[in-house]
Amino acid sequence: MRAMVHSLGAKLILAAGLICLLCLSLFLALSWPLLSYFSAHQTAFPHVWLALASLLLFTCAPGFLLLSIAVRQLVNRPLSELLSRVEQSLRLPLSLPPRTPSATSSGPPSTLSPGDELGALSQAFQQLASALAHQDAESRLLTRQLSDLLSMSDALISTLNLEHLLAEIVSRLGVIMQVRQVSLLLYGRDQPAPWAVALWSNDPPRTEPLTGETSRQGQVRVYTDPRADITLAATTKMAALPRPMPPAPRRRVIRPPRLQAAVARVEPPHPRIPHEALRELDLLLARMAMQKQKIAYGEDVQAIYQERQERWARLALEAGYGAVIATPLLLQDETIGAIMLYSERPYQLTQRDTFLLSTAAIQAAMAIQDALLFAEVKEKNVALERANQLKSQFLATVTHELRAPLHSIISYGSLLVDGFVEGALTPEQEEHIRFMIRRAEDLSHLVDDMLDLSKIEADRLEVRLEPLAIEGCLREVVDQLRPLAFARDLTLQLELPEELPRVLADSYRLRQVLVNMVSNAIKFTERGGITIRCSLLERYDMLRIAVHDSGIGISPAALEYIFEAFRQADSSTARKFGGTGLGLTIARKLVELQGGEVFVESMPGRGSIFSFVLPLAASPKLQSRS
Repeated sequence: MRAMVHSLGAKLILAAGLICLLCLSLFLALSWPLLSYFSAHQTAFPHVWLALASLLLFTCAPGFLLLSIAVRQLVNRPLSELLSRVEQSLRLPLSLPPRTPSATSSGPPSTLSPGDELGALSQAFQQLASALAHQDAESRLLTRQLSDLLSMSDALISTLNLEHLLAEIVSRLGVIMQVRQVSLLLYGRDQPAPWAVALWSNDPPRTEPLTGETSRQGQVRVYTDPRADITLAATTKMAALPRPMPPAPRRRVIRPPRLQAAVARVEPPHPRIPHEALRELDLLLARMAMQKQKIAYGEDVQAIYQERQERWARLALEAGYGAVIATPLLLQDETIGAIMLYSERPYQLTQRDTFLLSTAAIQAAMAIQDALLFAEVKEKNVALERANQLKSQFLATVTHELRAPLHSIISYGSLLVDGFVEGALTPEQEEHIRFMIRRAEDLSHLVDDMLDLSKIEADRLEVRLEPLAIEGCLREVVDQLRPLAFARDLTLQLELPEELPRVLADSYRLRQVLVNMVSNAIKFTERGGITIRCSLLERYDMLRIAVHDSGIGISPAALEYIFEAFRQADSSTARKFGGTGLGLTIARKLVELQGGEVFVESMPGRGSIFSFVLPLAASPKLQSRS
């Protein structure tokens, strides 16, 4: 605005100077011939001055006309445009004086006199200032409302502990709404009494607080399920279901017969929530808000009591409250509780307060559901971990107890077959005993696998890593399993590179992995053969061992779970080829314990490739890691 005024002033000064210069030039041009004429005719001096004055007025008249036109173009027109823009920004009609048409102006069809134009512009700016002040106040209220909502959201997502969450809800609402006390009650389905109560009070503490935060933020008390007789079932209806409780124990006091007969005394059960935390006013207002499923409020408790004599109003007056607000907690059209706010003075509930309380109630209900879900999942996880530990302990105990009798069966059967017992065996008896030995050995292998699996799950399996020449280990496994392959008319080959570096592994566990993989390949291959290949992955400082077979293959869907315990590709495979589904699980765990990883590639009918990688013993990565 100041720049505009300076610009208009400069333009007016320039226009006035040009007009004055033009008028002076015209006056001089006309006065010189006139003076020459008067000098030639020797005209009297008064007549000369009168003629010059008339000439001056004649030359100044066009100057005044040009100056009025310049003022109209340089001042009135910008002010009119500015006024119209202010009107458009305000969207309000302004009472302006009528504009007179001017035929000489090339600007707008109508103009105003400078005085009226400035007055209208002043009025427009006053209205603009008031409108901007109103918008600024509304923006401040909106900013504060958003800040309060963000504060509530931050409090609700800051914790999943139910007690801490309830404390945050009541304390934040108390500070935001600037009330004296806030109460929160949570109810279960078909329960007359609340199972959780949170209280916030802005009253000064009776004793000196340990920290300054208590006096600034108020005092918070939370009571949730002290007797543990609530099952926090976070269902779609958000129900807290009562858990069946045994009857209260009875304490029987026996007195001597000659004094008094036996008297039975039953102790009264302890209340779920302390009596001082359950105020009748909170219970009445919570029931009222939950039944209506909308915000219930009393802006002036004194006037309400004088008019209707309601009980809750009398209790509120006795407690020193001037206004009360009760907000229900709704979750999927089901009321789970209510929040009550109390103010010392009458409180006029605005639309902003209603929106804030409704939004906060929705967020609080969802946060409470999340906390209950988290508590339920945590409880289930603890129970599952405990059950898994018991299962592992049971497997370890059972397998350990089965090993001794199985080894005895295998040993005595071998003695019978080898002829260390008197008397010759018939071929049929020998066949039965050999079948018994094979089944006992299979069961012994199963027991060993289950024992290893239980140790792995309990993190009690020891793996001793050391630099190992893997060629000898591979040849031992091939020599051990070649008779099994020949018995099924299969070939078993070993392909090794010229130079095979050492790997960091446990020789015993590595043989166990190789035996499991090669045995599986032999078991699921009906024709063709099995090939073991080794290759060096120099980029990753790893050695890859792959077992190729031409067996039945594995479907893509089964590849996702074949490494799970007691799982095979399908039930028909288990019935046809046997097995328990523990071999690959144990092999994968053992490879991972040695710092490697297991891979599988397979297509139905085209065979499978089971491979794993192990770190090299002289790997720079291993040296830097150590």
